[in-house]
Amino acid sequence: MTLSELLEELKGIDPETADDIGDIVNVISILSDGSFSSDAYYPDFIIQGCLQRACERREWGFIICNQVANVCTKTSTYASEIYDTPAEALLAAYIAAVKEEKR
Repeated sequence: MTLSELLEELKGIDPETADDIGDIVNVISILSDGSFSSDAYYPDFIIQGCLQRACERREWGFIICNQVANVCTKTSTYASEIYDTPAEALLAAYIAAVKEEKR
């Protein structure tokens, strides 16, 4: 999956965390003249930081090793495939854990 697809999936399963990411991106997408850039980008550090806080709120652990990540809930561990960035890997593992939690 692409980063955009992962972020869309996150909106459906954890809107609060998706909103956290979007709120920060919106703040940094305001141009120097005060106008808003509609083609906001999603820097990896914002995504990774928001997901780390989301894991901590749920009292979950996480491990990031290069482009692979694990999210450790109280009962299971969810591993990502290899992604282009650590943020994408953490996002994929987090989505898998939240999906399972909602079952």
